[in-house]
Amino acid sequence: MTADKTKIESTGETKPRKILLVDDDTVNNKILSSILVKRGFEVVSHLIGDGVVDLIASSGAEIVLLDVMLPDINGVEVLKLIRKKFEKTIVPVIMVTSNDAPEDIASALQLGANDYIAKPVHIEVAIARINTQLSVCDLFRENSRRQQHDAMNALIVAFNHEINNPLAIALGNLSLGMSKNDMVAYKKAETAMLRIAELVRKINQITKGKEIELTEYARSTMMVKI
Repeated sequence: MTADKTKIESTGETKPRKILLVDDDTVNNKILSSILVKRGFEVVSHLIGDGVVDLIASSGAEIVLLDVMLPDINGVEVLKLIRKKFEKTIVPVIMVTSNDAPEDIASALQLGANDYIAKPVHIEVAIARINTQLSVCDLFRENSRRQQHDAMNALIVAFNHEINNPLAIALGNLSLGMSKNDMVAYKKAETAMLRIAELVRKINQITKGKEIELTEYARSTMMVKI
């Protein structure tokens, strides 16, 4: 089994998925790193629990293999720190443990671990579980992109639907008012422009994170309710 690779959109090339391996056993760390690199991954090695959270951010690691027994901080405590900054769907964590007691495994999973691997590490099992977690994260990101795309389309539909009508009224009545000095037309234009200003204010609220509500605009088309 080979490693999944991320496509670089600008060139069409792929780059290896990056793993942060946290294990204080230098021999195990070196052997596992070497095997993972040969299987197509990029590996960042770390020997202690301290600094793991910062290293995830600075290295761009996409997944963490975290030994439970570390010399400075217990791996479960490191997991808690990771989960304060990175969600399970953003940076998956696979615990590596020689203690496969069900209650300990269940506790780690409840605290935010995505999976676990028992020592001694079986490389095929490890790679299968790594690829599974990376695939889950990829699916989550793709779903998030689709939701953002759909939300943007809905906002564009709302712009077109809600603003075009008062804009046409404003322009038409301004033209009429200017050509005939018609105060009634000016007043209608003013009302339409105030409506546009109100719509822009509401759209500004939406873009600043206010919860949005979608409504059906046409068949298979939604728009933001303003």
